[in-house]
Amino acid sequence: MKLHTTEHTYSHPWSAVTTAVWQKYPNERTPHVVTVDVLRRDVDQERKVLRTERLITLRQNIPAFIARFFGAPQPVCHFLEVSEIDLTTQTYTAISTNLTFRDLMVMDETVRYTADPSAPQLRTRFVQDAAVSASMSRFGSYLEDALIKRFKDNAHVGRQALADVIDRIVLEGKVGLQHLHIV
Repeated sequence: MKLHTTEHTYSHPWSAVTTAVWQKYPNERTPHVVTVDVLRRDVDQERKVLRTERLITLRQNIPAFIARFFGAPQPVCHFLEVSEIDLTTQTYTAISTNLTFRDLMVMDETVRYTADPSAPQLRTRFVQDAAVSASMSRFGSYLEDALIKRFKDNAHVGRQALADVIDRIVLEGKVGLQHLHIV
């Protein structure tokens, strides 16, 4: 099993960052994300928690030796994401796992966005944990290394994509306020 953790701080409030999360796809920086479909959404009024289940469909290049197993250089992969937005604690947590090729590998990801306690109106902390486990005895370690490398590359691009959406949301908010003559 290979593990990877990424941490980042966005210089925007939690509300702007979590709004951007829902608008992240489609995105020109992440063409490997084919679709994101909401399967279920529930609101717990008492706890002030929104729980969402989404099916994320990806198409991505994979190492040549792995492609031979699948018969294609860009197999379609499905991931299940279950997320909760807790308005009381200002925490967004999403847990994703692959549904495709689970007999060969298991890829789990947890992301958390929390308001920075030292400046909750200005910054949002982001923590991303990934765990990859391959069951192919001879090539398992190589596959895990390749998947973690791909994960790191995609994580960097994903942060950039989200930053673009945050900037757009902030700009739209400023333009909207100027249009209303509030600013």
